[in-house]
Amino acid sequence: MKSGDIYMKFKSLFSMIVAGTALGIGMTMTMPSVSANGYQRIKTSWESSPTWFQVKSQYKHKKVYMWNSNHTKKILQLNNYPNSNRNRNHTYTYKHNGKLSVYYGINGWTPKNHYTRKGIVWGGYLRPGYNTNYKVWNNLQLGRFSNNQEYAKYIQESPSQRFSKKVLKLFPNTPLSWRLSSEWSAFPIQTDPTTGIKSLPSFTDVIVLQSVNKYFDRAFYKNNISDSQRLNLVKKALDKAGYDQAKRNTLSDYQIGIFYYDKHHQEAADEYPGIILAKPIQK
Repeated sequence: MKSGDIYMKFKSLFSMIVAGTALGIGMTMTMPSVSANGYQRIKTSWESSPTWFQVKSQYKHKKVYMWNSNHTKKILQLNNYPNSNRNRNHTYTYKHNGKLSVYYGINGWTPKNHYTRKGIVWGGYLRPGYNTNYKVWNNLQLGRFSNNQEYAKYIQESPSQRFSKKVLKLFPNTPLSWRLSSEWSAFPIQTDPTTGIKSLPSFTDVIVLQSVNKYFDRAFYKNNISDSQRLNLVKKALDKAGYDQAKRNTLSDYQIGIFYYDKHHQEAADEYPGIILAKPIQK
């Protein structure tokens, strides 16, 4: 056989191998991933910041299952873990019988820090927010609450917030505001160069008393003293700063934000322990 014929046959064989390889790769990339029961995952979204979810009230007495990622096996029933908190790390879109449905990839943990298994749950079963059985939950992160009502319930019911309740009683006419606490942790306080008035996105006349707030941070001030001792230190610091009880009673046009861990805790950089006072901006 001539060398030219050998070259052409080799070239033809090589082309077939390359084409077959490319075809195989193309099938791998474009073949739909369909589970045994016909669920096809068609989209995956990663959550940059996990969001907390709970079973909606209308489903609390029904069977809400967590499935494996192929939707072929039930992992657990969420309502068997009524006190757990769960976070979403992924959002998936599945196609089944021609219909699209959204599932959340979630995991969770119990009040005793025992982790539950990971899996997917149909998004329609869930609502955003913490588990509201705050009697069994302590030292929750400020930024994960959804509104003032949830945060106020947490302050009233969580064993970790007994000191916070005592401090709030020092301001009997000043409403508690989760939004104020949240904005304080998320935004820098702005100071008007002309008037000196301090503000946040939803608040003006902002008052932060560092001489008071240092007693809230157990990581830096006497982790082992009692709530009563800590409260006396706060009261003395308030009095010295010009906010005695008579003055505090007049602060009805202000709102108060508060944040506190009752155990030594490495706070996230965006969570400030202490209190903040401010007037809501009327919009």
